[in-house]
Amino acid sequence: MGRKNGYFQLMIREHGTFLQMIPPVEGGEKINVAEVAAYLSREKITAFDVREMNAAILRMQDKPVDILVTSDKIIPVSESLAVEISEDKMTVTGRFYPPSTDGRLLDREGIISDLAIAGIKAGVDEKAIEDFLKNREYCKDYVLARGIEPVQGKDAKITYHFNTETSLKPTVKEDGTVDFHNLNNIARVSAGDVLATLTKEELGHPGINVRGEIIKPREVKRLKLKYGRNIRITEDKLQIITEVNGHASLVDDKVFVSNVYEVEDVDASTGDINYDGNVLVKGNVRSGYTIIAKGNIEVNGVIEGAVLRAAGNILLKRGIQGMGKADIECQGNLVAKFIENAKVVAGGFIQTDSIMHSRVSAKGEIEISGKKGFVTGGVVRSAKMISAKNIGSPMGTDTVLEVGVDPLMKEHYQTLQTQIRESEKVLNTSKPVLNAFGKKMGLGEKFSREQLQKLQELQKTVSENEQRIIANVKEMEEIEELIKAETNACIKAQGFVYPGVRIVISDTSLYIRENLTFCRFVREKGEIKGYAL
Repeated sequence: MGRKNGYFQLMIREHGTFLQMIPPVEGGEKINVAEVAAYLSREKITAFDVREMNAAILRMQDKPVDILVTSDKIIPVSESLAVEISEDKMTVTGRFYPPSTDGRLLDREGIISDLAIAGIKAGVDEKAIEDFLKNREYCKDYVLARGIEPVQGKDAKITYHFNTETSLKPTVKEDGTVDFHNLNNIARVSAGDVLATLTKEELGHPGINVRGEIIKPREVKRLKLKYGRNIRITEDKLQIITEVNGHASLVDDKVFVSNVYEVEDVDASTGDINYDGNVLVKGNVRSGYTIIAKGNIEVNGVIEGAVLRAAGNILLKRGIQGMGKADIECQGNLVAKFIENAKVVAGGFIQTDSIMHSRVSAKGEIEISGKKGFVTGGVVRSAKMISAKNIGSPMGTDTVLEVGVDPLMKEHYQTLQTQIRESEKVLNTSKPVLNAFGKKMGLGEKFSREQLQKLQELQKTVSENEQRIIANVKEMEEIEELIKAETNACIKAQGFVYPGVRIVISDTSLYIRENLTFCRFVREKGEIKGYAL
């Protein structure tokens, strides 16, 4: 016989109308009292006892059980179909209910009509309908329609044929000096070189849901090759080629090739410099002047109280005598002979012989090496590591060195925690109410339109808060991974650390009150500890 679900059927007899409940076969699903109650309500039969019906279902074994649901002889009820559309409108599930005594059976046209009345306009499964008509099974889920998923396209892609990662560090010679001559961190190109190739996007194909609504595929990323002077694009717009020898750089998705803008000094004879490529200053940059470059900046002389902004790297072969006015910033790495009385910010690493009375920060490592290798006065910050020979001074100069977690990241983490607590409070008050609704509905209790609307709003509130908790927990886990990755942040001293120095790792501080030598500071279990190198 095979597995079959239990089902129920109205039987019209001389002394009234009865509900005959047929037990399941070979492990089929039992009759659901809530489903029975909903069916009777749809047929305008309301004078039934839900408890008696539930008790009958529980005591039913392998024989049908009859229950009187009304003393009236009702008008015969036809075979019927209840339709449920999935939330994403991609699947239609139907459950069929048998006719009463003398009731009419559904045919194919009747089923198609019921689906149309329910708003189903596409994806009807004729085979599923045929399967039911050949072998009628009641109180069983039939998938009667399916939508067609959209076919997603592919994003456009640009492949660069030159080195876009210019993060090579200068080498330190045996005598402790830094080699500024062979950095090899500029992408050199020759006339005729292909700089970049564009692979065009592939469009997707739309789908359709069961309501007949078109589902558009996601928007694909469309790209085009962006480039500056001295570059030509091929006729098919798929490659860019340099027309000159020079240096290639990538700034905000735009390719530049520059012959390098060269000047002797930046002073009254040149005015401020704003250049799309690299800038080379053979002499000095005087106070009050500005250099802005969309590539790298290289200065052979001294930087006075000037402003430098580079989208790439900055190389200062002599150093900065900032007089409290110098303001230096780059998105890449910065290498300088020395830094004095200046503000310096780098998106990569910083390497220098010494730092004096300056505010210096870098997302990468800060190495204060060379013959002197000292930092005295001011504040020096790195997300990863600060390494120096001597830190502070015998005179007790206030010097702050900070490494570790970005404070903004920690603040956002705490905000996510607060949001989770607020969502949990909402769930703790909403879920019991929702459960109470469910129990009453299972017992056949009727609800007003206002109550049903309140139920829908409550379900939406619960769902939104559950999703918010999931999203926040995921984001917190991602932040925790970042924090774990930064727990190795440290400060190294290869010489002396003098009193007056404050060491900060993440949110923990340590004041140095006595001379220390050859040590490494790390944060362990909420405390800063020093170890011998």
